Amino acid sequence: MSKVEQVMARIRGEAADGPGGEPAAGRRGRLFPDDVYRCLHQARTLAGGLVVDYALGWRTPILGPVWMRVRQRIHQEIRIYVDALIAQQSHLNTQLIRAVTRITETLDGLGLPALREDQRQQAAEIAALRAEVERLRQRLEALEGRGRTVPAASPDDQPS
Repeated sequence: MSKVEQVMARIRGEAADGPGGEPAAGRRGRLFPDDVYRCLHQARTLAGGLVVDYALGWRTPILGPVWMRVRQRIHQEIRIYVDALIAQQSHLNTQLIRAVTRITETLDGLGLPALREDQRQQAAEIAALRAEVERLRQRLEALEGRGRTVPAASPDDQPS
């Protein structure tokens, strides 16, 4: 991968974040963490980008021209097999990225409403339980208050 592609992938990944590294407004409310979406975006960006950098080239004195002849011969023989493998792997990578993206989007669409409904139900139950606990506290305080205001019976007050 070239330096430009690396920089662009990093910039695209950071562009998904708002100021301070917080998720952008469109990312909130999703089922998966933002890292999942960022990685999927980078994988889609990098898919199909196979670059090989040679440090030794034809301009290198003495070894350069020799290396170029050897490389051309090897290249002619091996290229048939390598090209086929690269094409297959690239196709596989593209299909896997598409599948993972579709799975993520589907789970996002299916899971989030169900999770929100569960959260609403749990919040309603918690609120009902808190209200019941508060009512019970008030009743207890009222009973304790009555117990304090009622004078204790003395032995002289009993009928004979």
